[in-house]
This record gives sequence, structure tokens and C-alpha cells, in this order.
Amino acid sequence: MKNKILKYFSLLLYYSFFKHLPSNSMCSFCVKMRCLILRYIFASVGYNVNVASGVRFGLGSKVHIGNNSGIGEDSYIVAMDEVVIGNDVMIAPQVMILTGGHEYQRPDLLLREQKITIAPVEIGNDCWIGARAVILPGVKICSRVVIASGAVVTKSIDSPGVYAGVPARQVREL
Repeated sequence: MKNKILKYFSLLLYYSFFKHLPSNSMCSFCVKMRCLILRYIFASVGYNVNVASGVRFGLGSKVHIGNNSGIGEDSYIVAMDEVVIGNDVMIAPQVMILTGGHEYQRPDLLLREQKITIAPVEIGNDCWIGARAVILPGVKICSRVVIASGAVVTKSIDSPGVYAGVPARQVREL
């Protein structure tokens, strides 16, 4: 019970104050304070983590972020299921990571009445996710992958390289 109260109090502090503090280039102390409060919210937080201003993640209890990783300004993580971000991952501004969505197979139902599907997202080590990229539910990205800005990752990626486009496809090897 005590941990739950601490978690919700931390969430309140994050969304009302810490989320709005400047990012690393302007205030390294602000980033350290934001990281400290996230230790009470996320499932796990590695060392030397940089979560920039404006990042949203709902309740955050299913988010894991590894060592030396960062999430850019105004990124959004819909963590209805587990989101695992590995070590040395760079996530640029305004990236969306989604773990849930609506199905649309049944023609007899309105779209809003369709089943909600939930699936985890995993990002391996040493990855760079470009600005405004979108990662859809159930995607697993192996280590050493670059996702280009604006790409939409609809399927798992199991080979290192550079991926771009909608849907994302490999455009270069690393």
C-alpha cells in the first residue's frame, strides 16, 4: 500500500512539475531530478538515463529503460503492455511507442466496439530511433538498429541495419 501511494504521488509530481523542466542541454540537474522521480514510476531504470522534457508514458509501471539510454522531448509511450528499452538506446524527439490498438476485422461491429489488442515492445541495445518514428504493438527490434525519422515499424526487426519508410524496411546494413 505504501509503495502504491509513493508511486501515485511520484506520478503526480512528474506530470505536474518534473515533466516540464528543461532538458539536458539546458539543465543537467533537471534531468537528474526527473530520472530520480522515474525510479519510483518505471518498472526499472538503469544508470545515466536521460528522459527529456515533455515525455509521456501513462502510468509507466510497465516501462523498463537500460543504462545510458535516453528518450527525446515530447515522446509518447503507450505502455498497456511491457516496453523494454535496452542499453545505449537513443530515442529522438516525438517518437511514439505503442503497445495497444483496436482490431477492425468484424464488419458487424463499430470500430470503437472492436477488440483491443495488446502486445509488448522491445528495443535492443545500441539502437537509435529517429524523430517522429512510430513503433507499433508487438514489435521487437534487435540490437544495433537505426530507425529513420518518420518511419513506422510494423513488424519485428531481427537484423542490424538502417530502416526507413512506411512501413519500415531495411535500406542499409550497419
